[in-house]
Amino acid sequence: MITLDLKEIFERYEVFEGSYLITPESLSLPADVGEIRSPLRVSVRIERDKKGYNVELNIVGGVELECSRCLALFEKDLSQTTTKHIEAYPKEEHLSLLPEDLDVSFMEEPDIIVLEDLVREEILLNIPMKPLCRPDCPGVHHPTVIFEDEKTTHKDPRFAILKNLLTE
Repeated sequence: MITLDLKEIFERYEVFEGSYLITPESLSLPADVGEIRSPLRVSVRIERDKKGYNVELNIVGGVELECSRCLALFEKDLSQTTTKHIEAYPKEEHLSLLPEDLDVSFMEEPDIIVLEDLVREEILLNIPMKPLCRPDCPGVHHPTVIFEDEKTTHKDPRFAILKNLLTE
C-alpha cells in the first residue's frame, strides 16, 4: 500500500512529484469489473492550496474486459490524466451544494492519501457499464436462419381461425 503523508511531505517541499508501480492485487477491483493483468504506472503531482490539496494523477495501463455484445475479451486502455481536489470534511453543515463542490473529494484524514484508493476510484469511474470491444461490434454470431416459402410450410390448423378474423 502506497501511503503519502502530505503534512510531512509539504514540510520539506512546495510541490510533490512521484512515480509508482501499482500491482493489480493492491487495487482489489471487484471481480465483475474486469481484470488488470500487469502493474499500472502512476505519476502523481500534488500541490497545496488554501483548503486542501490538488492532486494530478497520470495513470498508464489497461484492463481486460468482456464485450457486452459478442462476449469476447479485449483490453481497454486506462491511460488518462486527471486532477482531483482533496480537502477535509466540512466542519459546518452545508445547506446547499455549490458547483465547485462537485469536483472535491472529501476525506476524514486529508493529510494522508492512499494512492491505490485514488487510482481504484478513477478506474471504476472510467470503465463503461456495458463495455464494447469496438463501437460497431455486431454481437454474438448466429447462423443464418432460412425461412421456407409459406406455400411449402405445414400450417397449424389451430391458427386457421385467426386468418379468417384478419380477412373480415
